[in-house]
Amino acid sequence: MAKRGADAIPLSRFGVLVAQLESIVASAAQQPPDPLLCFDLLSALVAAIDEEPKESIQLSQRKCEDALYSLLILGARRPVRRLASLAMGMIIAKGDGISIYSRASSLQGWLADSKRSEPLSCAGAAQCLGELYRLFGHRITSGLIETTNIAAKLMKFHEEFVRQEALLLLVNALEGSGGSGAFAAYSEAFRIIVRVGVSDKSFIVRLAAARCLKTFASIGGPGLGITELENSIYCCVKGLEDNVSSVRDAFAEALGALLALAMNPDAQVKRRGKGQQIPAKKMEDGLQKHLILPFIKASGANAKNLRVGLALSWVFFLQVIHLKYHFPDGELQNYALQAMEILQGNGSPDPHTLACVLYILRVGVADQMIEPTKRNFLVLLGQKLESSDCSPPMMVAILRVLSYLLTSLGEVPAEFKVILDDTIVSSLSHSSLHVRVEAALTLRALAEVDPTCVGGLISYGVATLQALRESVSFDKGNNLQLELNSLHGQATILAALVAISPKLLLGYPSRLPKSVFEVSKKMLSVFSRNPVAAIVEREASWLLLASLIASMPKEELEDQVFDVLLLWAGPFAGTVESYLRHIQDWISELRVLSVALEALTAFIRSFISSTVPSVNGGILLHPVLAYLSGALSIRSSLSSKQLPNIKPALDLFTTRILMAYQSIFDPMAYISEHAQILQICSSPFSDPSGFEESSCLRFLLDKRDACLGPWKPGRDWFEDELRAFDGSKDGILPCVWDKEVCSFPQPESISKMLVNQMLLCFGTIFACQDNDGKLLLLKQIDQCLKAVKKQSWYRNCITNACVGLLSGLKAVLSLRPQSLSTEILSSIQSMFQCVLAETDISGAQRRAASEGLGLLARVGNDVFTARMTRSLLGS
Repeated sequence: MAKRGADAIPLSRFGVLVAQLESIVASAAQQPPDPLLCFDLLSALVAAIDEEPKESIQLSQRKCEDALYSLLILGARRPVRRLASLAMGMIIAKGDGISIYSRASSLQGWLADSKRSEPLSCAGAAQCLGELYRLFGHRITSGLIETTNIAAKLMKFHEEFVRQEALLLLVNALEGSGGSGAFAAYSEAFRIIVRVGVSDKSFIVRLAAARCLKTFASIGGPGLGITELENSIYCCVKGLEDNVSSVRDAFAEALGALLALAMNPDAQVKRRGKGQQIPAKKMEDGLQKHLILPFIKASGANAKNLRVGLALSWVFFLQVIHLKYHFPDGELQNYALQAMEILQGNGSPDPHTLACVLYILRVGVADQMIEPTKRNFLVLLGQKLESSDCSPPMMVAILRVLSYLLTSLGEVPAEFKVILDDTIVSSLSHSSLHVRVEAALTLRALAEVDPTCVGGLISYGVATLQALRESVSFDKGNNLQLELNSLHGQATILAALVAISPKLLLGYPSRLPKSVFEVSKKMLSVFSRNPVAAIVEREASWLLLASLIASMPKEELEDQVFDVLLLWAGPFAGTVESYLRHIQDWISELRVLSVALEALTAFIRSFISSTVPSVNGGILLHPVLAYLSGALSIRSSLSSKQLPNIKPALDLFTTRILMAYQSIFDPMAYISEHAQILQICSSPFSDPSGFEESSCLRFLLDKRDACLGPWKPGRDWFEDELRAFDGSKDGILPCVWDKEVCSFPQPESISKMLVNQMLLCFGTIFACQDNDGKLLLLKQIDQCLKAVKKQSWYRNCITNACVGLLSGLKAVLSLRPQSLSTEILSSIQSMFQCVLAETDISGAQRRAASEGLGLLARVGNDVFTARMTRSLLGS
């Protein structure tokens, strides 16, 4: 037996792995490499290269490179290709770097001679060449022209993953070489991207093309003139209409980067012509042409996606010019004013447009500013409020951003206090209700930052409110509406200040609860003879009362609780017909009654639902139930009259009734009203064409499974809010006494709020029915789903059915009534399984049906759960 020489060098861990890799490649002719074995081996090899010293790596470098090259040429799947390419780059970077030239040349030569029958091999070689360009692009720029020719060849393959790798090769080649390659190579790469890549039928190829365009912008656009830049920008705007979200996002990022480059000639790589540099040109009106006009013109089914894409492009543009091109953050103010031009001259824009502009102003401008610049921006926006060309939507956007700036600064700058009265305070008298509400929220933010001003603002508000009441009692013609707007604005700011007073470090004046209650009580008992003024006074008084009850500690009003309770007797305790007889403007009256019900809901949550059923709670509950019964009677009477243009107001009134009932801790307390409530709440199943799709799945589904979609949380929660935002012109304005104000105004339409409350209330009442009652309701849902299967609103019905069933099952679990019969459980199981069997359903609907089956397992007994599990496993 031969002995090993004394000077033999033992193999290191790296050397052993290289030997194993060589063995796999050598035996490939007899046995194709096993993907899992290769993946494990390459993972270990990458770790070994990282740990091994340079001298040890150089001993086996050539063998390792050859084995990796052979493995890629044999054809490997993407995870293996990625690891092999990574290992190739790492070994050249850590070992002898001179081999980069021969290895890149051999990969280029093989790809140039390759055939379409070898797609996996071509993809592997292209990925490896791209990795080498990413790491050593500045050293192999001489081969850039040949690389672009190879990419053009690979783009002709039928396999989409090869075309994707071709464009990713270009991304790495462009990024690695920077702008130091031959301009002819960059021109050819640009031609491939724009003529072939961006219009490819595969979304992964379009995604790679968008990344190429962004890379072109990041390296200064070598080989591109202003014409090519403009063409690429047009491609990006067109890409924002893509039907795949990730592609739209990539084009949005590319659009922002390209616009920043086109408007900054100093950052562009200069072209050479006959030995001289050709000066770069600046794109004129780039923002107006490519970000503002497309936004204004957006319409149709893709309008929302296009607006979100353009908003993201705005933010990327602002981030690039500030972070990369080092524009001072003070210049961002000018771009903020340009972004607000989207809202200019539009008296009532789509709420989604307003939400996009708010996102731009907050993320793209305010979040990039340092503290001194934020102070200047605060004053600039305040002055903008005073300008004559500031439309109501612009004022809403400005006021919302002012609130954010005050909160982020944590103080009120002295220079802003100087213009306070002429800006925000004067906005409380604006003709637009939305502006008045946002002005109140801004002053609320200011008061939270500077609590010392709360006492003065409240005293001023109460005094002004009383003076305005006396003033509007006399009809002053043209001035009346202005004074009514001021009265409503003062009531709104008082409600906002009352809401935050208990949370302030300095506390609140001891007389505040009593004085506000006395004002609201007086406004409800003695109001103007002018019917228009009376409506505004009553609405303002209910608004104040609702804020007071919802915000103040219960102890503050306990000694007056019965006086408070008597205030609802006027509209809801008498006979319906005698009340209806005196009303002329029912739309306005219903608006007042809706605010009254908001106040009643606040009363229920504060004085009844917050206590476990007690003697006092029971005493207070009886009159509340009587008021709600009266509200149901008013609704029933008005529904039968079929008055013109009353539906939105009646829908809001119905929504408030259902919300009040939902606030009562025990649904059995109003069992006598169940039949009437069910008649209302089952409407989405008896008349499915007349109702929107519910949005309740967003909070009904388990948040721990959010990664399953459809609303996947991203790195920026504010961006998630923008993507999920639907908005509606008739949506409810922000509530000034809510602890958390919605990110964007008017998030949901009244009709969507109504269907949400109907379905949630349906679930609650479902849980209280006996087994026969539950079966009747389930039969109604099942018949609805079967009847509309071929209708356009079938998907809406699926969602609404899932919401109704989920809320019902959750109510059953919380109330724990009598056990559900097997027939009920089987019926619900059958409906959920039918939903899962549908091919064209959303991720939310699939999750809802799955979670519904999980809830069934908790509700049912062990025998039913075992049977259902076997059934699901069998199917």
